[in-house]
Amino acid sequence: MIALEALKRNRLRKIKRAFSTRRVPPSVMKTIISDARQPRAGDLVLARVDEISHHTKLELTDGRKALMFPGDEIVVCFGNRYAPDQFEALVPTDMSTCDLVAAGGIAAHELVRHQRMKPPTRITPVGLIGNAEGERVNVLDFRVDAPDHKPEIPAILSLGTSMNAGKTLAATSMVRGFKRAGLKVVALKITGTGAGGDMWIVRDAGADMSYDFTDGGYASTYLTEISDIIGLTYRLMNYAAKHGAQIAVIEIADGLHQLETAQLIRRPEIRDVAVGTLFNSYDAMGAVQGVKELREAGHDILGLSGQLGRAPLGVREAEAASGLRVYLPFELQNGALVPAVRERAAAKLEREGGENKYLRALANAELPPDMPEALGHLARPGASAAMPRWSSKMLERDILSMAAHCVMQSDADALCGVEPGRKGRRCDWRNGSHQMIWETELGPVELKVPRLKIAKYAPPFLTAQEPVLPRLEAVLSADSSSRHLAVQDLLAALSPSPVSPARLWHLTEQAGSRIAAAAEPGRPEHLALVRPVEFRPVENEITAYQPEEMSDDDLIVEELVRARA
Repeated sequence: MIALEALKRNRLRKIKRAFSTRRVPPSVMKTIISDARQPRAGDLVLARVDEISHHTKLELTDGRKALMFPGDEIVVCFGNRYAPDQFEALVPTDMSTCDLVAAGGIAAHELVRHQRMKPPTRITPVGLIGNAEGERVNVLDFRVDAPDHKPEIPAILSLGTSMNAGKTLAATSMVRGFKRAGLKVVALKITGTGAGGDMWIVRDAGADMSYDFTDGGYASTYLTEISDIIGLTYRLMNYAAKHGAQIAVIEIADGLHQLETAQLIRRPEIRDVAVGTLFNSYDAMGAVQGVKELREAGHDILGLSGQLGRAPLGVREAEAASGLRVYLPFELQNGALVPAVRERAAAKLEREGGENKYLRALANAELPPDMPEALGHLARPGASAAMPRWSSKMLERDILSMAAHCVMQSDADALCGVEPGRKGRRCDWRNGSHQMIWETELGPVELKVPRLKIAKYAPPFLTAQEPVLPRLEAVLSADSSSRHLAVQDLLAALSPSPVSPARLWHLTEQAGSRIAAAAEPGRPEHLALVRPVEFRPVENEITAYQPEEMSDDDLIVEELVRARA
């Protein structure tokens, strides 16, 4: 005998409904099935919050993260979760007390968790959500309506070594690059655990459409049949193509050795819709091994990206060992992949024959307007190992970036009253930094601008009228004995405030090392210069790179605890 209770409209309005349930209309939620039946993945459940722990907020259907309190009623989905940086959890076998294992609204029993994780927030199911006939409501019943045959729209894959390797940031940056080429872009995430953060990021980046596996009918994809994941991918791609998308940027969650990812990358159904793959890694070793495995699986690797790009020496190692270029976020956003993707599309169109209008549009895509010269090299099919040519313009921009950051740090010293790590009478305190783009004659320069607790700081060179290019050229042409004066003259053009002698000499040595490395005879051109790493082209880049749901303060405290231990 099924125990049913009417879910009244007034009660439903007060209940916090999670992101994972967003495709289910409230008008369908009519009953509460309170008998002790076994839940299934994707079933909606009304639960009571018992004990707040790791997850203090629930991401609602509109993306807002609402604070939870003990006693709150929430509507979430039963589902499995696999997240090496957080939890592994499975759908429970009954309706007893269980865990909230994802902020997007996943109810499960925790199996294991990362050492830095608090225990999950505890919830007690009140009953499954039912429709007016008393039948359980499952998100699979509300997936997008589209066929699951092989789509014609081409895709670029964003894969990585692990969770938080930089896949989402790379996908976001590719979206902007393809938009600058005049293409209509859909961003898809086909595996993972239901949450809206990645969808909001790619929409903010300009994606014409963004969908994930929740739109395909799954609250999470851990332990889902591979054929079902391929089916949801094809449906989402066909749905996007029906609404005008010309290219799909597809992120596959976690690392290459995660259960579903390991199978997906070896399936021809996924390879056949892709014109190329961008691989994201933390370090050179992971990049090289990942490229090897993907090539063995038949993937055409366009290049490398991810956390690796924050380490200039790691970039050098990875490029030398793999023969692939490491694309930094601002390069992807400027359209650096467009030439290579365009050539791959043309080659695929020629191989397959026929008149695939999407491949033809991609093959004929215009290069992004005002693309920096250094990014405009055309990669031939199969020539992804070709390295960019470093130019004097890039060397000048590199030194300009170093000089700008020298000025900003010196200004922050003056506003605080003391340099970092020094004792003295303070007027202010450093409070991290924020990112911005400085448009210069040499192209965009990514700035990491100091943030202070009291003073509002803006770099003086943003509005300076002094000519900079002649002074940069003087730095490049100066010999070691006169470079100090040339650097001092460059800094004077950027700011009226003098920098300390220590900072001046440090910058002079940095500039000399870069110039000497670029001019070193017999050195491979792509290794002659280490590219600068102050790249923060979008405000949420740090969020995308950091482990999920950890703030800057959390990371700092964690490092302090480790140091003391």
